[in-house]
Amino acid sequence: MKIDYKKNHSVNYTEVDEEGKLDIISSFNLVQNVMTEYFESFKSDNIRLKEKCNAIWVVTKAKMHFYKYPMWRDKIYGRGHTTKVKPIRTEMETTFRDKDDELLFSVRQETCIIDLDTRKIRKIETVDYPKDMEAEEPIFSTPYQTLKEEFTENDYVYRQKVFSSDIDFSRHTNNVYYVRYIMNTLPCKFFEDNKVTDLEIHYINETKEGQILKVYKKEIENSVEFLITEGEREVIRAKIDYIKN
Repeated sequence: MKIDYKKNHSVNYTEVDEEGKLDIISSFNLVQNVMTEYFESFKSDNIRLKEKCNAIWVVTKAKMHFYKYPMWRDKIYGRGHTTKVKPIRTEMETTFRDKDDELLFSVRQETCIIDLDTRKIRKIETVDYPKDMEAEEPIFSTPYQTLKEEFTENDYVYRQKVFSSDIDFSRHTNNVYYVRYIMNTLPCKFFEDNKVTDLEIHYINETKEGQILKVYKKEIENSVEFLITEGEREVIRAKIDYIKN
């Protein structure tokens, strides 16, 4: 089975930065919407899996590359496709292009199934997922990085409480909010002076309403690495790469 899912979109005012470009947080939000609707197209979305299999899909890693930023009012479209299927995880890619079919940004995501009672990973064969799903080669194939930077209290930036509005259908903090948490460590001037080309994020542990997170940032040449913790647990690690404008 080969699934070719596409979704049209017009870049809205609430999705752009001070220069009118689609911002990184909104980009991730668009990707998340395409991904969930892609799974819905072959009846393996979280609503169905929760009701029938007591399980949900979760993202474990995401890697985004920007070729060109769309602007406010631009007509763009997203496409989702599977790039790999393994016993306990799948990989998919979401690409966005403009009306002239020029590539704007691409995101690879690694996903797995967790049981809603145990919160443990389950084999994909235990849920409704096409056994004949066809995979295609990703457009953006750069491997995931090993994010192991050491952080100290000198790298601590701020505390973030998880509020009820941060929680999604999976009953944990929405993936996009973690992107917001790390982007909030960077001032407007950073984005005025630099162009973010890549963002990679690894989702290590779940967090829930009321928990207190600590956000760390370390600047390295042409990149910034991030860590979010909850108590002694690592929650996410992330890295952005950028070039000077």
